Amino acid sequence: MRPDFWPALRSPLPWIVLAVAATMPFLLPNYYLHILTITLVYAALASAWNIVGGIAGQISLAHSLFVGAGAMLASALLVKLGVNMWLGMIVAAAVSAAMGAAISFIDYRFRLGHLSFALITMAFAEMAEIYVTNTEFLGGASGLFLPKDQGALLAFQFGGISGIYWIMLAVAALCVLVNFAILSSPLGYNLRSIRDNENAAQAIGVGLLRNKTLAMTISAVLTSIIGTIYARYLAFVDPYLLVSPVLTIEIVLFATVGGLGTALGPALGAFLLAPLGEILRGQLGGFLPGFHYFVYGLVVVGVILLLPAGVWPSLRARFARKASA
Repeated sequence: MRPDFWPALRSPLPWIVLAVAATMPFLLPNYYLHILTITLVYAALASAWNIVGGIAGQISLAHSLFVGAGAMLASALLVKLGVNMWLGMIVAAAVSAAMGAAISFIDYRFRLGHLSFALITMAFAEMAEIYVTNTEFLGGASGLFLPKDQGALLAFQFGGISGIYWIMLAVAALCVLVNFAILSSPLGYNLRSIRDNENAAQAIGVGLLRNKTLAMTISAVLTSIIGTIYARYLAFVDPYLLVSPVLTIEIVLFATVGGLGTALGPALGAFLLAPLGEILRGQLGGFLPGFHYFVYGLVVVGVILLLPAGVWPSLRARFARKASA
């Protein structure tokens, strides 16, 4: 670990932010708490994707596959077989890890370039959506309804929106912490080397397959766990929402706006865009469906033109200049 990792954890600021965030269920009405919960879901997803797409530079468009595995498989095991959803979450995470490792092996075996990797992962996501919508065990095109949340923690029930909010706050914080830990570790150095120049990284002894597989596996497991929790919150798993490649595009947009390859950037991007998208979808979705995607596009164009490194790296550079002035 880099020397600044443990001092950063001992700093009171992140703990104060988490403590303030934890009070939101007592302060906000349910509508705004719902928006904040969805924002935390996207912040966690963007941070999990950043391990592969930002730090390692492998633009994966298959992460809806892992969200869908966590949501659809864990839900199907509960509804169809009566398997406890905690166990279902572990099974789905293991399946996601295996799929992530398989994708990494294909990338290594065929030495895919960045564009080829993005296209092949999108193809996997499209095939997953077709498979889920045509598989009756997973709910098919109609999806699955989960039992009512009665607050039984051992049954993977968290007592409504407040409980889910606290769980998602912890998971989002964990995803950011994992990013920070990776960036502070030899794995982060190896992944950045691979991102910058694969041939040079291999020449200095960086194992491409091992490091890419490890990054994809960690990312896939975190994404799957988020998918299972998100399914529990929605109480209805819709394959067109949870397995659609459109979900991955949103995650990539949030991470790009916030700052690829940084620990805080993807989560910041989600906090900037996801609430706006949810409000626009709620207020204008009836007569301007999809308008939030148009707004996302405008924001992305603006960030690329004005802050090409992303919002968080630009803010950090500005603070550094002021501190040194």
